[in-house]
Amino acid sequence: MAREHIFVFCYDVASNRVRRRMAGLLEDKGTRVQKSVFEVRCSLGAAERLLSRLSAERLAGDSVRMYCLTEEARARSRTAGGAPIPERSEFWLL
Repeated sequence: MAREHIFVFCYDVASNRVRRRMAGLLEDKGTRVQKSVFEVRCSLGAAERLLSRLSAERLAGDSVRMYCLTEEARARSRTAGGAPIPERSEFWLL
């Protein structure tokens, strides 16, 4: 299995239509932690594919960013309110 990290995706988008499409793509893969900020646990390859899909949606003047957090960085991360920082999961219950 590919090594997983937490990726933080954020965007600044003017169009409501584009914003909804980007949010939909990100909500399918991760957790919304603020209006335009999502945390996604996946492999580097999956994160790069997701960034490519998001980039294809953006219009001139829009921006999309992706930041990678290693397990060490995740362990040092803190939150006050909102969604918890995603823990490592060996399996998923649906």
